[in-house]
Amino acid sequence: MLINPYAFAAAAGGDPYFSGVALLLHLDGASGSTTITDNSSFVKSCTAVGSTLNTSQFKFGTASWGSGGATYITTPDAAEWTFGNGQFTVECWARHTATLSGITTLLAQFGGTTQLGWFFGFNGNTVNFFYSTTGTDSPVVTGAYTPAQNTWIHYAADRDAGNVLRVYANGAVLGSATVSATFFNSNRSMRVGNDENGNRGFGGFIDEVRITKGTARYGGAFTPPTAPFPDS
Repeated sequence: MLINPYAFAAAAGGDPYFSGVALLLHLDGASGSTTITDNSSFVKSCTAVGSTLNTSQFKFGTASWGSGGATYITTPDAAEWTFGNGQFTVECWARHTATLSGITTLLAQFGGTTQLGWFFGFNGNTVNFFYSTTGTDSPVVTGAYTPAQNTWIHYAADRDAGNVLRVYANGAVLGSATVSATFFNSNRSMRVGNDENGNRGFGGFIDEVRITKGTARYGGAFTPPTAPFPDS
């Protein structure tokens, strides 16, 4: 198992890949708040729909975001969500409070029938990264996984310089495939906890969301982060 490639820099308070961090949500704040702050250098405008911050559960910091049903956090379409044929990492911490059933979402820019971009989440007891090359197709990299309930789990997906796309839970590689395709440039919003279909809400809590464009942070099994993601 590899050590985090940025562990020493993070311990010193910095992230060597911070310039590529497209979205960074610590999801801290007062219980019941709908204020969602992006701590990346892009300072995206984020809106909470149908749910709020909750201080009763968190992985790091003071709160997390409670998700389920038709709830989500949304931020508008931007170039930073378009990964093209390059490297990327999408990741977050999640705490399941409901048994997995059907398709549920962690992070996605995915909606309608002609504007599919990418989707990271679950289909039953599998962790999946769906992607589209045309806006209508949806190939997938998948791995079997049955999560423990009421336990914080780190989920990630990345694509490295060799075009290997991997999905992870708690640093373990669940599935991988060589994916050299260029992802479709969807015009949909990017959402946390749901996609634009609106009925694929994650059942539980989400904390520490980070999207990095241009870097595969892991590229194989790793030790999950032990502190909040750095802000610089």
